[in-house]
Amino acid sequence: MRKALDLVSSLEGENEEVKNIYGGLCHNFPILVRQSGLCQALAFSADKARVNPNQKETDRNKAHKLLLKHVGDILDVQSALEAVQQTDAIGYMHYTRRVLSAWVYFKRFAASVLGVHTGGHDESQQT
Repeated sequence: MRKALDLVSSLEGENEEVKNIYGGLCHNFPILVRQSGLCQALAFSADKARVNPNQKETDRNKAHKLLLKHVGDILDVQSALEAVQQTDAIGYMHYTRRVLSAWVYFKRFAASVLGVHTGGHDESQQT
């Protein structure tokens, strides 16, 4: 719980749009994990975090990068996507349970610290 609070609180210096997008991700990420699996959810965020060479970083890119970093921090790994892709089935289940257990607090702190409640930004509807 403390780690989730520290990670979400680290966004207090970000602009409002990054906070809103990240807060929406906090609410939607566990749904995506349950529907598609942890690896697919992380791959989705990794794709959204990628910045094209001829474009500058957007608020959405930044919010997804923060989500990936925070999942990595929860799993105590450098790259969450790589760790999940390289683990065995037991490790994958462990990572999934760990992320879903921690994400309850991310959702709560997105609402209380960032002021983003359920239904804020629906990232899955954006291109």
